[in-house]
Amino acid sequence: MLDDIIVSCYDSDNQKTVMRVDRAINDEEQDFTKLIFGALHKEMQTRAHHLKQHFNCSDGVHVEQRLECCELLSNNVQGEMKMIDSFNGLSGFEMDYNIHRHTLNADVKWPIVFDTTKYEYHKALYLHFLQPLCTTALHELLKTLKNFVLRKVKPKVRLMKQLNSDSGGARLTCLATGFYPRHINVTLMKDGQGVPEDLITTGDILPNVDGTYQMRKTMEISAEELQQKHNYTCTATHLSQDNKMNVYWEMLLTDDRPGPNITVIIISVLFVCVITLIVAFLLWKRRRA
Repeated sequence: MLDDIIVSCYDSDNQKTVMRVDRAINDEEQDFTKLIFGALHKEMQTRAHHLKQHFNCSDGVHVEQRLECCELLSNNVQGEMKMIDSFNGLSGFEMDYNIHRHTLNADVKWPIVFDTTKYEYHKALYLHFLQPLCTTALHELLKTLKNFVLRKVKPKVRLMKQLNSDSGGARLTCLATGFYPRHINVTLMKDGQGVPEDLITTGDILPNVDGTYQMRKTMEISAEELQQKHNYTCTATHLSQDNKMNVYWEMLLTDDRPGPNITVIIISVLFVCVITLIVAFLLWKRRRA
């Protein structure tokens, strides 16, 4: 992955790297990635089997995950390299390598051997192989995907209201969607004051099919509040904007009272018309008699 963009994946059944972006992979690169990912896949399988026995896991699906990443800071300065190993969602082995100080910090929670020999081995592995490999790949991918990964797309923000017929209250939702990159700050305000976080339900930042993201915040409005006049504001702050984006909703008493039932009105009018016709007919008949 390059930031949040899936660049490629490894098909362990066919022992082949599959690209997920518009970039071809030649035979030499395919052989090299097959060697790297194949060894990584085998190591993760071995660790997963060991941890499954250690934690006395029953039969079923168990997941071993590994994040291995490097950073490229401003002015092309190399940052730290990090590795996180997790089993069934719980992190148990982490390493942080600093290339400038040539230091390695390890946090080992699992029953695995990580003695001085292992420590020195991993330091040398990061210095001479993993860090140069990851940094080179990062530079190459940035050449191809720079315009895509560094793009800035403004969010579309709107406020949505849904009445609750049972409680007489309402639900107010602020939706920000279509933005990139994924970091955004969304705030709900009432009469110019921030609504306490314990009164707000904040959703996760979710991906859209076009590679952008969406996020929503929701708050409940009581029936009593609906009888009052309030101004609600949804504010979104994003890297693509010079200023905050504000969306306002003024809640008036007439806005939120249930409107007249058109069906009942029509039936009532028809009923009155029928009664009027019957009475008129009876009066006409009596006069004729």
